[in-house]
Amino acid sequence: MRSNFIIFLVLIPFFSLAQNKKADLVTQKFDTSQLKQDVRLLKKVILKMHPVVGIYHPTNYFDSLLTQLEHDITKPLTTKEFYIRLKSTIDDLQCGHSEVGVSKAYAKAMAKRKVNCSPYFFVPVHNKVYGIASIAKKDTLIKKGDEILSINGISSQSLLALCKKMITVDGQIKTGKEYLLQASFNAFYQSLTFRPDTYTVKFKRGNLPPQEVKYKAVSLTKIPDLPIKAKPDSTLITYKKAAIKHRFYNNNQICYLKLSRFSHRKFKKAYRKIFKKIEKNKTNQLILDLRDNGGGSLANFYRFISYFHDTTLNQSLYTKVNGYPEKKYTKGNFGFKITKLFFRVAGHYKHHGDTSFYTIAIKPNKRNHYNGKVVVLINGASFSASCLTAAYLKYQNRATFIGQETSGTIEGCNAGVTAAYNLPNTKLRVRVPAFRIVHDVSPNPTGHGIKPDIEINYGFNDLLERKDLELAKALELLQK
Repeated sequence: MRSNFIIFLVLIPFFSLAQNKKADLVTQKFDTSQLKQDVRLLKKVILKMHPVVGIYHPTNYFDSLLTQLEHDITKPLTTKEFYIRLKSTIDDLQCGHSEVGVSKAYAKAMAKRKVNCSPYFFVPVHNKVYGIASIAKKDTLIKKGDEILSINGISSQSLLALCKKMITVDGQIKTGKEYLLQASFNAFYQSLTFRPDTYTVKFKRGNLPPQEVKYKAVSLTKIPDLPIKAKPDSTLITYKKAAIKHRFYNNNQICYLKLSRFSHRKFKKAYRKIFKKIEKNKTNQLILDLRDNGGGSLANFYRFISYFHDTTLNQSLYTKVNGYPEKKYTKGNFGFKITKLFFRVAGHYKHHGDTSFYTIAIKPNKRNHYNGKVVVLINGASFSASCLTAAYLKYQNRATFIGQETSGTIEGCNAGVTAAYNLPNTKLRVRVPAFRIVHDVSPNPTGHGIKPDIEINYGFNDLLERKDLELAKALELLQK
């Protein structure tokens, strides 16, 4: 969910900057007074509402950050130019639930356009960029595995650094940025730079001296997905609305359970069926796949984790506001108040200073409770509710973790309810979380995600061959 959301944000808004007389939204520039007004509004909302304030940095840090953004606006900017500046600033909030998008009108205008793109596709691996595919299969000007040194005079390192500023994660986590960029680098670097008629690429092939080639751009409406992820397993039993898949290995001794997201629908019935089957089969080894799981429903998370713990767990949500500030620029204020009322009724409420705390007790699910061995697969796109799940399993020493550090921190996240603010002039949409979610796993901020016990790193050939190294390692571990 999260990786798709980030890719959507980048692909749709800036899929083209080609000149078009009818595309007023693209070429329109906003004067400095309009841009500064948008920044001031956002600053007011963040300082009053955002739960990240005071977590990794004090209030004056965020005050200075947004004041500097306003000060740096000295000339009119297009939507794209302002987006890049604002997105880079939002990245410094160190909150993966804080995002910047564009208006529906702007997205609609961009979605139908054919634009100049490179016919060669590249992929970052371990902070280097390699050629991996071409639209023309017989075209070998740039071959698979060639290391790309620069594109149109901009070094690969500079392009990677720019693109990473456009991806928001929690804390100081780096793996999330690297992982999410890997699949969408071709959309990122072209959307954020330019759309030339001709590309000039400097590359290195093996031990040969660097070479430089020039080639013409192609016109596309969408950049194809890179075939680098493991091929889907057609033998999995699917619960589509619940975003859950599973299958059994080794005469039912091992269950593989894939949670693509913590869906808001049909999850209770799916869990009942799966854990009942696990109990019936006397399965005592479980592979829980949380890779690419961007989170979702807290109620789903509560239900799922209850199958694993033996004692009541506590999770708290807190907020500093009774209602959304600057309500005329957002929607959902009534929903926010209903959510607060629900947490107050469902859990334990207390008020301290200017902050309301809501503590939820997560009781064990005694029916079909799972007590066997657990191996959890995680990566840089494991976020939000999937990190809450992983954190509890880590805290209770219930699992062995395989993969890469998650993009959500072990101490919790800023989520619960998220308001989307429409800036009055540029109409950019900024998501601002209303709650901070904390639990009894890691009471102090660390800025780091759930780290694996067995780290998995993919090389270029692993991506090319579409291997699933984490699952292979989990099966090897359990079958021993």
